[in-house]
Amino acid sequence: MEILKGVLKEELSRLQSLKKSYENKLKKLIKGCLIKKEIKGNVYYYLNYRDGQKAIFKFLGRQDKGQLAQLRNDIDERRKIRRLHIQVKKDIAKMEKMVYGKKK
Repeated sequence: MEILKGVLKEELSRLQSLKKSYENKLKKLIKGCLIKKEIKGNVYYYLNYRDGQKAIFKFLGRQDKGQLAQLRNDIDERRKIRRLHIQVKKDIAKMEKMVYGKKK
């Protein structure tokens, strides 16, 4: 039984370090979504995100295809990492229950 508990603690430690890694990556990546608006025949881009309760529309102006592709890749990467982060948090909660028992 002690061997199993040791393996579970090791897995818990791995998950916690993975969670910290995801949090660091999320801090570095851009958050929000890209909004495209056409005004008087010109196309302008905005970055829409939340700061607490406030919705922020940050004007990005005209973007070339390279910049747009990079922004979209960064936003998609953040969404992917966010999903993984949420899953790791759930796994940590399950693992803590297995290792330490139910918490009140």
